[in-house]
Amino acid sequence: MEMDDCLRHRSAVVTTTSLPSLSGTEPSRSRNSSLSDEDDKRDSRNSTETSTQWHSPRGNLFRTISFITSPKRRLSRQSSLTWGHRPSPIVGASCFLFLMPIPLLIRACCYTSAMFLAAVTVSSFLSDHCYTGLESGWHTVDRVLAPMALTSNIYSVYSNCGLAWASLSIFAVMCHLLANHYSKKGMYDHFVIWHSLWHAMGSGLIVFCFLVNSDAGSC
Repeated sequence: MEMDDCLRHRSAVVTTTSLPSLSGTEPSRSRNSSLSDEDDKRDSRNSTETSTQWHSPRGNLFRTISFITSPKRRLSRQSSLTWGHRPSPIVGASCFLFLMPIPLLIRACCYTSAMFLAAVTVSSFLSDHCYTGLESGWHTVDRVLAPMALTSNIYSVYSNCGLAWASLSIFAVMCHLLANHYSKKGMYDHFVIWHSLWHAMGSGLIVFCFLVNSDAGSC
């Protein structure tokens, strides 16, 4: 009898002493779970904010610029237009506007810029009109020549007319960005307008700068 009482007393002591340790683990688990939930919510909130910024108007501009300047895209033979072979007479005719500044550039001894514009006239007509929407090496040639011609002519305007006149090139660049923006969205009519304006604005601003500054631009 005394042996049974002793065993029951010892079992009660063991049970009593083990309860605090069990009860102590539950709050710890609860705290860990709460911290994990807070981390998940914070990550989700940060991801949502990043996604919102990326799809904002400024984010769209950055995505367009990164798309245009991507080396893989620039050296690709593939057309970036989603509607296939759909040549526009307006875009095709606007390619020949690059010939307008050439006499003024030659008069100013800017032979490199004049040469680039002559080459871009050919490459842009073949890429933007003849092989538009099709796979062709002319897309690669045009994507390589266009930024070189732009840079060379900006420098020619800057060296002959000044920085303020050269900064007007931002309007032509914006037309180019908008044309690429609408091409990615598959909006053909908007693309035709802004791509034609890219050609017209780019060549027209060069002519305007040299004509207004008539005392500049002579060898």
